[in-house]
Amino acid sequence: MTITEAEIATTLQNTSRAGPPPRPGRLPATIIVAGLNNAPLAGARLVLPMIALSMGIGPALVGLMASMFTLAPMFLTVAFGRWVDRSGPLTPILFSTGLIVAAAVLFEAHPSQSTLLAMAALIGAGGMFSHVAATRAVGEVGPPSARARHIGYLVVAYSVFQFLGPVIAGSSYEWGGGEAAVLSLGGFAALSFLVLATPWHNFSRWPTENRPAAAGRTRELWAVPGLGKWLLTLGVFGGVQAIYPFVLSLHVVAQGLSAADAGMMLGAFAIGSLVSRMTVGLVTRWLRGPLVVTLALIGGGLAYAALPFMQTLLPLMTLSAAMGFAIGLGSPIVLALIYDTAPPARVNESIGLGMAITNLLQTALPLTLGLVASGLGIGAMVWALAFAMLVCAALTGRT
Repeated sequence: MTITEAEIATTLQNTSRAGPPPRPGRLPATIIVAGLNNAPLAGARLVLPMIALSMGIGPALVGLMASMFTLAPMFLTVAFGRWVDRSGPLTPILFSTGLIVAAAVLFEAHPSQSTLLAMAALIGAGGMFSHVAATRAVGEVGPPSARARHIGYLVVAYSVFQFLGPVIAGSSYEWGGGEAAVLSLGGFAALSFLVLATPWHNFSRWPTENRPAAAGRTRELWAVPGLGKWLLTLGVFGGVQAIYPFVLSLHVVAQGLSAADAGMMLGAFAIGSLVSRMTVGLVTRWLRGPLVVTLALIGGGLAYAALPFMQTLLPLMTLSAAMGFAIGLGSPIVLALIYDTAPPARVNESIGLGMAITNLLQTALPLTLGLVASGLGIGAMVWALAFAMLVCAALTGRT
């Protein structure tokens, strides 16, 4: 199926679900469900390594556990996106929520090293798969012109719940140990089930409108005009955001700054990201989405390139805020561009492919750039990231 970008962007019925139109009043509950399923992923990344170390597990196995968060999504997100297109987002979001609850129940029933590995895989899959279903449910509300703004609201909610998840899980661990922390992770998903039991959300059983009887090969998506560059751009934004704490920690240690200083810099990054996501609707009213993405990549690349020259707290906090603003502004717009550019019956398969690329980069970048840093220094690692963002900006800037 070959259609132009203009046809997709201007024809609402080609990007909507079958059945009655979704109600905008159900958008808040839909976003809350997505946030509740995202919080356990953020919390688990903090507390599962702490639980593992308390059980006497060595660093090698802890590293393996960390990789399990993205292992299943890397290989299964595209197939999950096809399922969402075929069945509508309700059943997939229930399945995703169930994976998170199952992870908590598994550990409470049998706490062990192997259970921690399984927990990481289940929570990682549940969180990532929920995002695919939520993007469909949120993206189909309202006209195409409102899509970037609505997805921006979704990403703002992720920022809030990515703060709440680690805080609540970490406090639970301090208070009651590993079992209490895991119980808090499952509690987020249990609340998600409660909201899904109400009629207030937009998760439906309606499939994508005009879906073909048989899905095409995933590689056919790369032939859709303009889609490939947005899929790669989504992966770049996700990769550079995921690796920033790692890069910053190495730089802070090299400059002799404290861990508290590093926390303040990451806080500035979060604030910059939150501010950008709250203003994404205003920005897209005045500037075209592709132009905003290109500018965000250039801004992020220049910020990365300047990092090795910053040696004190205030400049690094300012740089972190700028980095957070650039990445936070570009990510939801790229999702909206994928939604607009993909064939209407394969929107979530396309989003799933973009997330698979993101997961691959989030797994590979720390390993690859860690080798670069050990051989050539932190500066070379950071400049390699900056170069990658600027190359991507050149790609998105082409008409």
